[in-house]
Amino acid sequence: MIDYMPWWTEKNKKFADECENFIDTELQPRAIKLMEQDLDPMKIQWEASKLCIDKGFHPLMILAEEEIGGLDQGYAGYTILNEEVGRSMININPLLTSVFGAGPIHLFGTQAQKEKFMIPLIKGEKWASITVTEPDVGNDAAGIQLSAVQDGDEWVLNGWKRFITLGAISDYHMLYANSDHDARRIYRHLTAFYIPADLPGITYEKINTLIGDVEMANSVIRYRDVRVPKENMILDPGDGWTVMISALNIERLGIAGVVGQSRNLIETARAYGRRRVQFKMPISRFNGIQLRMANISMKMNLARVYLYYLAHMLDTGEADMFSFGVKSAISKVFGTQSLTEMALDALFICGGDGYLQEIGIGGVLKNAALMQIAGGSNDILKLFIGRNEFMQDVDTRMIPPAVRGPTKEEADNL
Repeated sequence: MIDYMPWWTEKNKKFADECENFIDTELQPRAIKLMEQDLDPMKIQWEASKLCIDKGFHPLMILAEEEIGGLDQGYAGYTILNEEVGRSMININPLLTSVFGAGPIHLFGTQAQKEKFMIPLIKGEKWASITVTEPDVGNDAAGIQLSAVQDGDEWVLNGWKRFITLGAISDYHMLYANSDHDARRIYRHLTAFYIPADLPGITYEKINTLIGDVEMANSVIRYRDVRVPKENMILDPGDGWTVMISALNIERLGIAGVVGQSRNLIETARAYGRRRVQFKMPISRFNGIQLRMANISMKMNLARVYLYYLAHMLDTGEADMFSFGVKSAISKVFGTQSLTEMALDALFICGGDGYLQEIGIGGVLKNAALMQIAGGSNDILKLFIGRNEFMQDVDTRMIPPAVRGPTKEEADNL
C-alpha cells in the first residue's frame, strides 16, 4: 500500500488508491506479458502508454483542468501517478514527453491554445515534444541559436535542434527560438512557439540510437524557412525564457519521480537478501549487506518526502512554477543521483544475479544515468544551486564573530 503523506487531502488519498489498483491489476500484468514476448522496448512503452490513456491515467490528464477534459489532480496527483508507474518498471516516456511538451500551454496558454492543442494531447490523439537542445547548445539554454524573424503576422524559423525525444513522431513541437540576435535585452531574446510538426521546411535528419530503454525517436531536426502564425506564439516576443524555465521545472519535477523505481529496487534487494544463503546464513544478516540496504532506504525516503513537499507547495500556492527553480533542481539532482546509487547498491546486494537482464536492475541503472543528464545536467544544476545560495542574505545570528567580524557595538567596546 502506498504511504500517504500527512498533508494529503481525501482526494489525494482516493487517487493514490486508484493508481495503486491500476498498476497492480492492469499495467504491471500487461507489462510482464509484453516483456515475456521479448518485444522491442519502444513497442512496450507505446502499448503501456496507450493503456494508461484508455484507463484515464495520462499524466497530462491528471494535471489539466476539468474544462478541457482533465482531472485537475494537481502536482500531488501527478507525482503520485509517476511514483506508481515507476514501480511497475515500465516506461511511459511518450506520455511524460507530451507532458513536458505541453507544460507551457498548461501554464501560459490562452484558452484557445489549450482547446486546440491540449485536448487532443489529453485524449492521446496527438503527441508533443520539447525542443531546446541544439548542435552547439545544451545546458546553456540561453545560447539558443535557432532564429525567429517576424514577417508580418508570421515568424520565420531557421536552424537546428537535436536530442529531441519523440521529435520525428510527435505532432507538435514546443519550440524556443532566438528572436533578438543583438541580445540587447538579457534573457529577453527568446520567444516560445507551439507548432505543428509537419509544417513545410521541417525535416528530420537523423534518429539517434540510445543505450537505455528509451528509444523514443530521439531526433535531429532542421528548420528551414518554416513559417509560423503569430497565434502559435506563447505569451509575447521575448517571454521565451520565462516560459522555458517554468516548463523545465515541470520536467524536473517529473524526472525526480524516481521513487517508484527505488521502491522496486528495495523490494528486490530485500527478497534476494533473505533468500540468498552464504556461509550457512542468509546474506541479509551480514553487516555489509545491511549497510547497503540502509543506503537505499535512507535515500528513497528522503527523496520521496521532498518531492511530495514540492508538489504540495505548488498545489497550495506557496510557490509558483517560476520561482521555485532551486527547489526543483535540488529534488531532481538528489533524486536522480540517488537512484543511480541505489541501483548500484541493489545490484551489489544481488551479486552476479543482479547483473542478469531479467532482474531489471541494469535497466534502472542505465536510465538513471540518462536522468542525470536530461532536463538540465546535474553538474550544471549543482552550480545553479550553489550560486543561488551565495546570493542569499546572510543570517548573522548563526555566524560566530570570527567569521562575521565585530558589530559596530562590539567594535566600540574594544
